[in-house]
Amino acid sequence: MTSIEKPPQSVGAAETTIASSVEDKHKQDAAQISPVPERQKWYEWFAPTDTPAERRLILKLDGLIIVFVFLAYWAKVLDSSATSTAYVSGMKEDLKLYGNQLNYLNTVYMVGFITMQIPLTLVMTRCPVNYFLPAADLFWGVFTLAQYKASNVNQLYALRFFVGALGGFFFPAVQWYLGSWYKRSELSRRGAIFFIASQVGNMSSGYIQAGAYARLDGQYGIEGWRWLYIICFACTIPIAFMGFCLLPSTPDKCRSRFLTEDEIRLAQERMASEHREARQPFTMPKILKILKGWRLWVLVAFALFFSQADGVYSNSGLSLWLKAEGYSVGSINTINTVSPAVTIVASVICAVLSDVYNAKASLIATTALLNIFACIVLAIWNVPVGLKFFAFFLSGTADGIAAIIYAWANEICAHSAEERAVVISAMNTIGNTFGAWIPLFVWKTVDAPRYLIGYNWTIALDVCMLLMLVVLQHFWTREQNFTRG
Repeated sequence: MTSIEKPPQSVGAAETTIASSVEDKHKQDAAQISPVPERQKWYEWFAPTDTPAERRLILKLDGLIIVFVFLAYWAKVLDSSATSTAYVSGMKEDLKLYGNQLNYLNTVYMVGFITMQIPLTLVMTRCPVNYFLPAADLFWGVFTLAQYKASNVNQLYALRFFVGALGGFFFPAVQWYLGSWYKRSELSRRGAIFFIASQVGNMSSGYIQAGAYARLDGQYGIEGWRWLYIICFACTIPIAFMGFCLLPSTPDKCRSRFLTEDEIRLAQERMASEHREARQPFTMPKILKILKGWRLWVLVAFALFFSQADGVYSNSGLSLWLKAEGYSVGSINTINTVSPAVTIVASVICAVLSDVYNAKASLIATTALLNIFACIVLAIWNVPVGLKFFAFFLSGTADGIAAIIYAWANEICAHSAEERAVVISAMNTIGNTFGAWIPLFVWKTVDAPRYLIGYNWTIALDVCMLLMLVVLQHFWTREQNFTRG
């Protein structure tokens, strides 16, 4: 039998072949051991690594938590504009409000809003959240309803304080609550849905209040302006009871008729994987540690600049310019709906990109640069009309990063539930505190519609926000490297 022999290989060629085979084997083993994770698509609600059990849990949480916080926040926005609407709809004459009493009512509201944010948020961390949030909502609705019975301004002062206190802590409290259930790759989108409720409320409140006044004025002997508060109450109470029925507490102490023991355990494991610590006793050493740490001061300073960067929209620059140009009331109201619509779109885009690509710093920087461009155009003022419209609408993107800023705070302060509560509530409180009086100096009505000081002030705020972004990124990167090391 004839055998065919292979030609002999040289020693060098054989060694090369063996080395190549070994290298290929190592590559195959490495690929099997550490496969490259599939990246989540921007349109996907779940990450590719989410198990079927996780996906069921996430959908349940969205139905139990996100629906409630969206509706509750929407209802609160109705009240924030109800007093101004009531004032021009008969309340001024009925209660004999003259001089600066409307300003005083707004000031009393803001005092309650600002002073009680941090205390009530911290109290919530000590209580079952599934009872505390709906209970605060319920009392908020009762105090809102009581305003319809007011017979003098002094009664309104007292009621407005409690309405401000019970409504003011809701935003930071919900941001903390979301951070107790959702992972980093999920937080921004849920925070954006929650934040969008305020924009939907701004867009819908005018139509709801106008329709209510037109149809209900004088019904059952009740003036139209009083009906506005009754409607706010009627919207709030069902939402509050829905919260009592649906909301779970936090994963560490969760009792829910809708979540199984396995799902609660899975939620706890998910937060452990994010290094998101459960609630602990609030001791003096812990308070001192929070006060001495960089997170509180850097994040609060960052939020201070961000909170006022939406001045173009919040100070009605577009409305006053349209009025000065002779646009009709109907046209002004219609055109003004574009700005909150831009904010909604920007919020969704930023939230999706933040969750999928973890691009918080880049998104914040991009938004700040867009706002700077818009304000430079408006500061110049003498530009083509189309460019001016574009600048006004572009400034609506300023609030689009709200959700990712608070999601980032949840991530940075993950190691302590108490620090998360202090930092998030302080960020919102300080921002609102400065936002309550600074506009009196930089957004003067006499400067309208060309708010030269206001537009330049907003440019300065965005520049400072970019500088603080560098500082924040430095501290956060240093901490991550230290933790990994």
